Amino acid sequence: MRYGYSRISTDDQNLQRQRAALAREECAEVIEETGSGVKARYRLDALLGRLQAGDELVVSELDRLGRSTGEVVLMLDELTRRGVALRILATPSLDITHEDGRLIADITAALAAHERQRTRRRQEQGIAVAKAAGRHMGRPPKMSGQQINEARARLAEGEAVNTVARAYGVDRGTLQRTLKR
Repeated sequence: MRYGYSRISTDDQNLQRQRAALAREECAEVIEETGSGVKARYRLDALLGRLQAGDELVVSELDRLGRSTGEVVLMLDELTRRGVALRILATPSLDITHEDGRLIADITAALAAHERQRTRRRQEQGIAVAKAAGRHMGRPPKMSGQQINEARARLAEGEAVNTVARAYGVDRGTLQRTLKR
């Protein structure tokens, strides 16, 4: 059987291009996933567990299977050992069952891992620049400075923590963590 797999890294990306490409391949089933290739991909793992000798896995690009070179190389080894064909639509001449095709797949996986590292480094540099400029990083605070002062005063007067937390639309733990800062 022919199975398709598509993945996007974030919710603001779109699966349409991959869907269209896999639809042309007449896959019996297409598995879609949203999430970073570095993190666990539960649907891909489940699909890989079901594949049998003679099956074919179709992906739009090799980096859809993962960004870690080692992980992709191990996956290619496992698919080859089990007799599962892998077709990568972006490189139709790539055949991992032959030495030259496997070399190209390994190089492509290494390039994807390298690009991921470069992206992460640029992101870290951007965060450092923003922090140095005094910009707040992460989620916005749940409570303003004025609300925090009011909550402290209410608690000092003996009002229950749960009541004060409800008044500001936060849970008890959030209020307690906020007041510790």
